[in-house]
Amino acid sequence: MDRKLSGVRADIIGYQLAERIKSGLIIGFKVISAAEGLEGDELKGAKRAILAYLDALSAETGIALNATRLVEFSQVSEKIAEIRKSVEEGLFNVASAKLGEALSRATTACDKKMRALSECGLI
Repeated sequence: MDRKLSGVRADIIGYQLAERIKSGLIIGFKVISAAEGLEGDELKGAKRAILAYLDALSAETGIALNATRLVEFSQVSEKIAEIRKSVEEGLFNVASAKLGEALSRATTACDKKMRALSECGLI
């Protein structure tokens, strides 16, 4: 495969993965917001569901990191671990703030790839 074509392919894949992670993080905001104000068994169940969701999002981020080697995906992965800890402790406002930080990192990755594709006239 031509080196230029290989680079464009990598940019497309990176862009798609970054958009996917961004979407997952936005959904995470909504899921965590839904858990705020719950008590007792409902809160316990909500925490389990959120933690399962975060585990799945972490796996997706790992795939993105392995596919692209973008440092931003490593940073997102670290933030997801912090978010997970905040949820376990019931600190949903802290978890939401850390989600915002993770979203910023994913947006940076997306922007990098979008600029590269724009330079090629593909976006």
